[in-house]
Amino acid sequence: MNTELLSYLDSFRDWESCLGQARPADWGLERVHRLLEALGHPEDRLKFVHIAGTKGKGSTAAFLASILRACGYRVGLYTSPHLHSWCERIRILSPDGTAGVFEGMIPEGDLAERCRFYRTDIERLRREGVEVTLFEYLTAVALTYFAREKVDVVVLEAGLGGRLDATNAVDTMACAITPIGLEHTHILGATCSSIATEKAAVIKAPSQKVVLAPQAPEVMEVLKARCAMFGITPDVVGETICSSGDGETLLVEGRRPYRSLRLSLRGGHQVVNMTTAIALAEGLELYGFVVTEEAVRQGVSEVFWPARFEEMGAEPRVIVDCAHTPEAMDALAATFYSAFPGRSPVVVLGMSSDKRWQDMIAQALDLSDQVILTRAQHPRALDPAAVPVPSGVRIEESVPKALSEAFRIAGSDGIILVCGSVFVAAEAREYVCQRSE
Repeated sequence: MNTELLSYLDSFRDWESCLGQARPADWGLERVHRLLEALGHPEDRLKFVHIAGTKGKGSTAAFLASILRACGYRVGLYTSPHLHSWCERIRILSPDGTAGVFEGMIPEGDLAERCRFYRTDIERLRREGVEVTLFEYLTAVALTYFAREKVDVVVLEAGLGGRLDATNAVDTMACAITPIGLEHTHILGATCSSIATEKAAVIKAPSQKVVLAPQAPEVMEVLKARCAMFGITPDVVGETICSSGDGETLLVEGRRPYRSLRLSLRGGHQVVNMTTAIALAEGLELYGFVVTEEAVRQGVSEVFWPARFEEMGAEPRVIVDCAHTPEAMDALAATFYSAFPGRSPVVVLGMSSDKRWQDMIAQALDLSDQVILTRAQHPRALDPAAVPVPSGVRIEESVPKALSEAFRIAGSDGIILVCGSVFVAAEAREYVCQRSE
């Protein structure tokens, strides 16, 4: 990415790099509303589906976007964080496009041009004391791009929380809440119920279609109470819509049955994400969208979402997954055992310092007696040399060094499993790609 664009983006406060310093008072929608007003209210020319939650937001968004594209719609897809480039966050999936890694992402030149075009408006806001954050700015720029390109629908993944997240500044036709767990407790609250209250705020109008993924009982109680405030009867995965199958082919029962579905993303948790996305797609029929069985079948079979049990190498096998919570690590372990019964991987693990790293190290040791703890080149990365580490866990100061050691241990017929954070996954993908060139 060109240095001028990077320098300008660096002029905004990036909470993703220093989230541990943030407080609830740092969040709010007033700045976003002022920003959207300054940019001509691009949201007024768009239709939205919103996805909040803790686990599976990105995968659910990817499934839905792929289904809608297969239905013949041009779909704006806004997700975060990115792996390698800010451009990955802003994508357009077109019916005539080809499914692939980061397909349809905004060209760097277009992103730079939009930043230059709106710079005067941003500087005026700054002079007025409105210091928008980087996430707020990118969200607004994405909406201007989607509006200019006249997409039929935008699929928005919430960033942090829901109530005060920048993505919640728009009105949405439909929303979903994926499984909720403990995360960012210093901002969202110390219990799953309090976190659910924050995320439930994306439910905000009687006309919304709402889909709820499976939740802990106390979380579901909060979410259903929020729906009841607006007279909404939600679709609940596992209740009003469900799935079953042998891991390869699936039956999904919603408004209509979808038999023998094949999904391209592996793991039982991806079945939940897919089923949530199908329920959302069906809900859009209430707003005039045409969703066919053939399109659903095509969409779930073609979706690709990198760093979600992504196999990248053959000798040895390298699997990259951005599991970054204990719950996600449980899902990753289940997927690994299903895919490679009786095998044990070399685990390369690196986490952000604000995650439940003690639990995740213990889970890695349950997976393997060969665990290498490392850190990404990111300000939030946990320094493994600065924390107590169980005996037997190796420490390598960088992801490339950790992977070099993992390749040595695994040999040509072993399996390397990289996990822990998006930042580690990104560096691992770059390493493996360079190694195979």
